[in-house]
Amino acid sequence: MRNFLQGLLTKDPRQRLSWPDLLHHPFIAGRVTILTESAGPDLGTPFTSRLPPELQVLKDQQAHRLAPKGNRSRILRQACKRMAEEAKQKKHQNTGPALEQEDRTSKVASGTASLPRLKATPQEPSLLTGVLGSEMKSSWAEWRAGEAPPAPWENWITQDCERAFPELRPEVVGQQSLDAVDLENEEPDNDDDEWQHLLETTEPVPVQLKAPLALLCNPDFCQRIQSQLHEAGGQILKGVLEGASRILPVLRVLSSLLSSCGDSVPLYSFCREAGLPRLPLSLLRHSQESSSLQQQCWYGTFLRDLMAVIQAYFACTFNLERSQTGDSLQVFQEAANLFLELLGKLLAQPDDSEQTLRRDSLMCFTVLCEAMDGNSWTISRAFYSSLMTTQRAVLDGLLHGLTVPQLPFHSPPGAPEVSQPLREQSEDLPGAMSSALAALCTAPVGLPSCWEAKEQISRHLANQLTEDSNQLRSSLISGLQHPILCLHLLKVLYACCHVSEPLCRLLGQEPLALESLWKLVQGKVKVVDWEESAEVTLYLLSLLVLHLQDLPSGMEKLGSEVATVFTHSHVVPLVSAAACLLGQLGQQGVTFDLQPVEWIAAATHALSAPAEVRLTPPGGCGFYDGLLILLLQLLTQQGKGNPIRVVASSEMWTILWHRFSMVLRLPEEASVQEEEQSLSSPQSPEPDWTLISPQGMAALLSLAMATFTQEPQLCLSHLSQRGSILMSTLKHLLSPSFLHQLTQALQGPEFLPVVVLSVCQLLCFPFALDVDADLLEGVLADLTDSEVTAHLLQVCRHHLPLTQAELPISLLTRLALSEPLSLNQFVSTVAASPTTTISFLSAALLGDQPLLTSDLLSLLAHTARVLSPSHLSFIQELLAGPDESYRTLRSLLGHPENSVRARTYGLLGHLLQHSGALRGALQSQLGLLNLLLLGLGDQDPAVRRAASFAVGNAAYQAGPLGPALAAAVPGMTQLLGDPQAGIRRNAASALGNLGPEGLGDELLQCQVPQRLLEVACGDPQPNVKEAALVALRSLRQEPCIHQVLVSLGASEKLALLSLGNQLLPHSSARPASAKHCRKLIHLLRPTHNT
Repeated sequence: MRNFLQGLLTKDPRQRLSWPDLLHHPFIAGRVTILTESAGPDLGTPFTSRLPPELQVLKDQQAHRLAPKGNRSRILRQACKRMAEEAKQKKHQNTGPALEQEDRTSKVASGTASLPRLKATPQEPSLLTGVLGSEMKSSWAEWRAGEAPPAPWENWITQDCERAFPELRPEVVGQQSLDAVDLENEEPDNDDDEWQHLLETTEPVPVQLKAPLALLCNPDFCQRIQSQLHEAGGQILKGVLEGASRILPVLRVLSSLLSSCGDSVPLYSFCREAGLPRLPLSLLRHSQESSSLQQQCWYGTFLRDLMAVIQAYFACTFNLERSQTGDSLQVFQEAANLFLELLGKLLAQPDDSEQTLRRDSLMCFTVLCEAMDGNSWTISRAFYSSLMTTQRAVLDGLLHGLTVPQLPFHSPPGAPEVSQPLREQSEDLPGAMSSALAALCTAPVGLPSCWEAKEQISRHLANQLTEDSNQLRSSLISGLQHPILCLHLLKVLYACCHVSEPLCRLLGQEPLALESLWKLVQGKVKVVDWEESAEVTLYLLSLLVLHLQDLPSGMEKLGSEVATVFTHSHVVPLVSAAACLLGQLGQQGVTFDLQPVEWIAAATHALSAPAEVRLTPPGGCGFYDGLLILLLQLLTQQGKGNPIRVVASSEMWTILWHRFSMVLRLPEEASVQEEEQSLSSPQSPEPDWTLISPQGMAALLSLAMATFTQEPQLCLSHLSQRGSILMSTLKHLLSPSFLHQLTQALQGPEFLPVVVLSVCQLLCFPFALDVDADLLEGVLADLTDSEVTAHLLQVCRHHLPLTQAELPISLLTRLALSEPLSLNQFVSTVAASPTTTISFLSAALLGDQPLLTSDLLSLLAHTARVLSPSHLSFIQELLAGPDESYRTLRSLLGHPENSVRARTYGLLGHLLQHSGALRGALQSQLGLLNLLLLGLGDQDPAVRRAASFAVGNAAYQAGPLGPALAAAVPGMTQLLGDPQAGIRRNAASALGNLGPEGLGDELLQCQVPQRLLEVACGDPQPNVKEAALVALRSLRQEPCIHQVLVSLGASEKLALLSLGNQLLPHSSARPASAKHCRKLIHLLRPTHNT
């Protein structure tokens, strides 16, 4: 219950347990009834209810009272007030300077365009009235009730200032007084002016309003934005205060609008019409080039809002390839290149200049890197590659900024205290630089398209970090204990160690670095975000152990500290990182005392809580990989009692498979047909490889094998339950769609055989145990309905080498021999792609794996025995080979393994019942018939039995092959005395089939009638007697053999045999041979002889 509530109360909406995923949580799984019928009108809704009329009135009154009033900008009032004070001080000056000042002011005024009209005239409806509608209704109602509509805005600012301050005139107010106004700490207009309404309307809120989208679709609004940027931007470049007061609200409306609207199409169209990002970047470039503009006191506020617009533009989703709109990608790339040029020039300036602008630019660069991470491979690769070539100044500037000595966070004893503004300024810039460098190096989770390009930058940084003369390594290491820089520098080191083993060796031998990492894990370093910093530290230590395959000095003492983090932390990413490091330490022989109760509870919490993947684990692992590897170690370690039984009966076991099914994105409840469509469809959703990688899947299946080996009944309970999560998961892991996705995943081809073989081992459990027949029938039906037989053949044909195909083929054979539908699926799969399947089967039959060859021969023999001859052409083609030389059949008949030879003869026996082509091959192919007859004298009884069966079927309706089978008579006659009853029976039947083929002389020469009569009268096995009597009835048709039988007194001997059958007790069943005996006696009478 605690895990369920924690999932519902997670702050981050992306990680919050929501509908319908919460139905899969074990706390309520199977206990919630979902009503599919629509709710009635009288049912109501439990979450919302309409306010009573009296409360609605109070709410409207409160909104009306709190609405902003007035139409004058507070910024302008403050500016005009200060200008008026300066004008009063200059009244007593001489007239000469005043005239010069008036002349300069007139020139500025004449060159300054008027503000665009933002209010509507009485004859023209207001823009906001038409766009915002009811959302702005209360504010406009107050305007109409309490104030007259404002006049057009032409020269409105100047007229308003003159009315408020009569002493202020253009002839006495100069340009310098405008420049002296301090707008650095001024806020945008909080009164009831139109830009403030726009700013409030476009402010991002959890529930998206329609107003931002309506503004984007209004052409008048786009035109006014563009004209405002052009005109106010021109004033800004001339250093005019009025331009600053006009452009700041526009910039803030733009940044809010870009941040609040998620519809890419109208947003990009608006940006294109409004001149974004060309105009803001042009203003940024010109402002950097204008030294006079940089001296203005409002310059910092202007740049801050300007950078906010550029940053919001880079964060827009239309810059991503998957939501490409028009030429947005090309515009985005050009804007990114222009911004990199400006950033490179900015970072190349002296270290003490424009620190605020540097900080804001670096923050914008960080957002740009995040946008590039989510883009296509070509775009992100070009961006990051340019940082190594044409835009190298950006990368060099970042590295140089980290090596510059910074003010200490804590002043040493006796040192003078650093002022708070200077301290914040000195810390913000290195923090922005380290954050930008981390964004440049860190591989984003689940976005592998940019990993290769980022690895090039990380490799470049790693090379510099390994140089002895470079100060960068010492700067990074010393910053690991900095409260603000620590997290970003850890990410940089982690990314560089991923691609550089020499750097891992250096860090493993660096005492200061290791000491800082130890302290971070132990919580002895005060950092801003200890949880995430500790997570990166644990992953970095895991990476060091993984690359070095050894423990850095002192790390063996860290096991208990990491175990404490694993068992006591409630932060899931931190628990996962601790499990990853514990798994690496365990592989290096480090012991840590973990009780089953503790680690089962920790694993249960980590698996049931929402996963927050903030960093890619080392080695391309998934979020849960380290936990699964650690659980496997804890379950299989010696001398720790029997934790498997505790785990198997715990809640963790169920949660584990529920979590795995969610990672695979399996449908929880579906009909058989729907499930099959989802498994076989190429459109099935791809697993979340960020949570469990192919290596983690292999660890989970090994964990299941270890558990089910000691608790086999638990396996049966899961596999016998139709639709269970375990069974659905195992079937999905064999589906073609998943295997295709696995081959595309990182390290997928390496672990694919492990996954397939583990699944086959788990599915073999019901066949290896003493299972109830009904239970086994249910398992077979479930596997058949999911077409596991076809999937196994496709796995072996496309994904597995022959050396690893033995177990899947064995399972396939077992299913086909047990269930007719599975056999049909096998034949249908072969018919769907006969060329590739026959090629695979031929290679398997000719391989050096006797068990694999034997299983395939059994499968083919069963196919030939059960199915109609129309389905057997592929077997004939398989044995004949592409050149019809029967190389495969010859090799199998001469195979050194007795089981292979026996099953080959058995396959031939079934094929010869129907295949005329094979009979013709035995006659035409030189030496092939000799190989068949050679089996009659084989030392192995199974081979002799199968060979006699094959020769007997070849003799049945042999046709042209009949004369050639005369060579089989001596061997068959000899087999009548074989110790094996089955061999004697086959030999008698084969000799009976040879009679109608005109081989009477050969049969008499070998005394076949005498031997068959002896077997019929004296063999202890009834089925052998029956076969001999049937053969004698067939041979009697030859006159010469009939005479021999009469001369041998066959009638008298058979009469005694018949009498013995009659003397049997009435309660005993009469042998089947009795009928044949009486019939043969009747046929041997003289009347029949004539």
